[in-house]
Amino acid sequence: MDIVILGLLMVQDLTVYQLNQAFKSGMALIYSASYGSILSAIKKLLALNEITFIELVENGRNKKIYHITEAGRAHFYQWMHADLDGNKLETMALCKVFFLGLIESDDDKKNILENIISSIISMEESLNQLSQYLSHLQLTEEEKKLHGYQFKTLDYGIRSHGLAREWAQQLLDEL
Repeated sequence: MDIVILGLLMVQDLTVYQLNQAFKSGMALIYSASYGSILSAIKKLLALNEITFIELVENGRNKKIYHITEAGRAHFYQWMHADLDGNKLETMALCKVFFLGLIESDDDKKNILENIISSIISMEESLNQLSQYLSHLQLTEEEKKLHGYQFKTLDYGIRSHGLAREWAQQLLDEL
């Protein structure tokens, strides 16, 4: 959440309301957030001095406009180049691609995409190993009924990671 807010603030200064709208519109396909979680993340980012704000009065109402600091920029760029966590691989890979336009160097963009592809391949290998292991289990008919849809879910994971890898490779090839 914090990193997505930093990315959005890299593009432009925003109010909490505008951040919330960004999560409800374009970011909603990738990352969802409640108003409360946005406020909590802003509080954390302010404490870390990664963002700051100016306060204005507009139409008789106080308005805070948030701005990313140099520390926030450094954290954002560090995250963009860091390895992906396997637990949130799809979400974080999509977030990195969403913000890839903020990276100036094509070489850096390539490195980020290569890192994404490497992480996807690693997860694919793990899922395929699990599938191989499970395929060799001697299950009763009752166990097959019970676990059949769990195996289908695993198959979905394998297929979706294959598609994600192909998609990311296409992005890399376009650079």
